[in-house]
Amino acid sequence: MRRRAAVFFVIALFMLGALILRVYVLTDEPLAQVADQQASLTVTVANARGTIYDTNLKPLVNADTEYRACLSPTPQALSAVSGSLSKEELEELTVRLQSGKPVAVALDGPPSSAGGLVVVDAPVRYTEPLLAPHVLGYMDGDGLHGVSGAELVFDELLNACSGAAEATYTVDAVGRPLQGISPTLSNTLDSSKAGVVLTIDSEIQKIAENAAKEHITKGAVVVMEPSTGRILAMVSLPDYQPSTVAECLDQEDGPLLNRALCNYNCGSVFKIVTAAAAIEAGIPLDTSYTCYGAVDVGGVTFHCHNRLGHGTLNMTEAFAESCNPYFIRLAQQMGGQTLYNMAVALGFDRPVILAEGWKTARAVLPSETELLAPAAVANLAFGQGALMATPVHIAQLVAAVVNDGEIIRPTLLKGTVDVQGVVTEEAAAPAQTAFSASTARTLREMMLAVVEEGTGRSARPFELGGGGKTGTAETGWEQDGKEVVQSWFGGFYPAEDPQYVVVVLAEDAENTGGQSSPVYKQICEELTMLEKQREAEKQAAGQAGEPAQEPAAEDGSESGE
Repeated sequence: MRRRAAVFFVIALFMLGALILRVYVLTDEPLAQVADQQASLTVTVANARGTIYDTNLKPLVNADTEYRACLSPTPQALSAVSGSLSKEELEELTVRLQSGKPVAVALDGPPSSAGGLVVVDAPVRYTEPLLAPHVLGYMDGDGLHGVSGAELVFDELLNACSGAAEATYTVDAVGRPLQGISPTLSNTLDSSKAGVVLTIDSEIQKIAENAAKEHITKGAVVVMEPSTGRILAMVSLPDYQPSTVAECLDQEDGPLLNRALCNYNCGSVFKIVTAAAAIEAGIPLDTSYTCYGAVDVGGVTFHCHNRLGHGTLNMTEAFAESCNPYFIRLAQQMGGQTLYNMAVALGFDRPVILAEGWKTARAVLPSETELLAPAAVANLAFGQGALMATPVHIAQLVAAVVNDGEIIRPTLLKGTVDVQGVVTEEAAAPAQTAFSASTARTLREMMLAVVEEGTGRSARPFELGGGGKTGTAETGWEQDGKEVVQSWFGGFYPAEDPQYVVVVLAEDAENTGGQSSPVYKQICEELTMLEKQREAEKQAAGQAGEPAQEPAAEDGSESGE
């Protein structure tokens, strides 16, 4: 009996030892880590994505801050934030705190201090009214990824620059914060100060938006620095705000569409290309032709906008008066292939790449085979027919005239910036020659004549003059029994040593020239005022002994050297 009892005792000891060993294994490091994690609870107080800046490092997003708080479910913490919440927000917060766990909330103002309360200043992604909404774009409903514009193009970079504020609480077995133990805060929100730098100049963008909204309801504006190709302003109307994206999705006017990147019938602004091809082909400026108001080409009648005819004109006069029959005759004289080659050299057969992953629509140019038909050549001569291009293409064209025949590709990307504010600029695309410097000088003189004495007289700025080309493009479709046309003005400013290219498109215009030309005029005049203001501020800073900023390469207000 005793032997049997001893055996049972040994077996029990063995089993107890095995059980102790099993408990020891289970409480080894992995389980200890799990237990440690279960003893704390981390709550995200705020998130911030990388910042998008204008060319002068003014933030276009993350520009403002708000108070974000995380509070324990205690009467003291709730009382501390009650003065910074509306009645409805306070009621909602009270319900959320009934779970017994910490809750994060946005506040209208600074709260009182209290135990278990963590407060941070967090960036606000969008502050309305938001400048350049079509350029910046918007994010998905979760606020994690970009859907359009710069938010989409630089999505990976902006997410890589993200930061967060997190509060960690010591909690009991059911996740309730332990009283008397303060939460710890981890704050990397400053990481979001890094991001991307666009070429947009906030002040010039404001000028362009205000001018566009004053004169047109649908259309686009592009303001560009010709010497660098940097786009200083890009406007599309109608526009939207981040808070109205959902309601804009089904609107017929397409407020979410960036019209500056969309194709349109070009009309007579394309006569710049026809004139460049003719001059390069050696056709003299004094070549005369008599306009009777219409011309027949292969059995097809093409009308001039002046149905009574312009009479006898040379090339400069025909350009200033935008005479269709003259330019049809010019195209016939040089041949469709010559005109086609010039259009290709100026980029009318491809999209414009604004940055990696960011481009315009592909311009549409009649094929060489199509241009074997005389009527197709006639149409192309004054920008009609199959030809389509974006406002950015027209800006690139006008800039080539300013740049002595050199094409400098338009861009919206200046570079990237790190947390310390150090900018790494994007390398400029190499320039390509489309036509000679002498041809460019002649074209500039012809464009000055348009504004001084031709169809663009209403676009003439009060100071410093300017050059440009008007255009009225027939779309071939009707609305409410009326033919829909597009109104264009593509020009440079000022007349001497041009610093800006300004392109205006008024979509579905009725009184065509009366809509696009005044936008150009107003923008140019306000650019002059802006430059004077910046110069005065620069001088005042110098007199006060402060370091003066050099705006030339940054904002396009100087020579852009």
